[in-house]
Amino acid sequence: MNKRLMIAFAVVFCLTAAVLIYLGSREPEKTPTTVQEEPAQAFLGVGPHEITIRNVTNKPVHYKLRAYGSEGAGDERVLLPDEIDRYPAPQTVIISYLKHGAEVTYSLFPGKPYSFRYDSAGNTDIWVGAHGREDSVDLAPYVPTPPEVVAEMCRLGEVSKNSVVYDIGCGDGRIVIYAAKTYGARGVGIDIEPERIRESKANAKTAQVEKLVRFEQADATKVDISEATVVTMYLLPESNELLRPKLEKELKPGVFVVTHNYMIPGWEAKEVTSAVVRDSESKEHTVFLYRR
Repeated sequence: MNKRLMIAFAVVFCLTAAVLIYLGSREPEKTPTTVQEEPAQAFLGVGPHEITIRNVTNKPVHYKLRAYGSEGAGDERVLLPDEIDRYPAPQTVIISYLKHGAEVTYSLFPGKPYSFRYDSAGNTDIWVGAHGREDSVDLAPYVPTPPEVVAEMCRLGEVSKNSVVYDIGCGDGRIVIYAAKTYGARGVGIDIEPERIRESKANAKTAQVEKLVRFEQADATKVDISEATVVTMYLLPESNELLRPKLEKELKPGVFVVTHNYMIPGWEAKEVTSAVVRDSESKEHTVFLYRR
């Protein structure tokens, strides 16, 4: 009897071991991947396979779009003021429109936002770098301010350790970082683009002024700027005009507003002075100083 039990146990042990070896040799089943739907693009910016074009002029803009390498004239389109055209763009798109009375052609790239806006001569042109969002105002494309101009803007604004500098459209944060590092001023940078805010924070950390400055990803038209003693802006004339009522309402009397290259329409009586600055490439820039 004991011998039979020993044989039975041995058989069970062998079968169990065989099953365990078999199970251990199998590849684990893959957990099904849940595909999450992309959030609606109504106000989240530009999708990776589209371009956006916003019209920030005050007139309809006529243009044509076609895929790169395709034949034909392309799709004829009309964009009304402040509208956004979201165009599928799995590849480079070619845009054509009239500029100075002649047709011009440019390449537009997937995942990028563009804007029709006026150039310095008042002609309609297309710019890259505007955010393409529908939930906030499109103030200007991102164009970095040269260091020489940054220094002059802070000088004209009489920035000191007692200043609170607000930069509207801060880009990579260079103005408030310079004000903090050079003068010990506190500063706030405002920009709609998450990438610009990330750059600003990284640059502030590198400059070791992160305790003096902060950066807000926000629509500048909705941010409270009443704390500012100096406001800096490198925007376009129509954007400066748009912000003028906000500056008049929220800024205390005596606050300096410094603009790069473009004046504030309607503030001619508030202009204190202006200065011309040459950058490292000998290009001239004008800085305007206003007192609220």
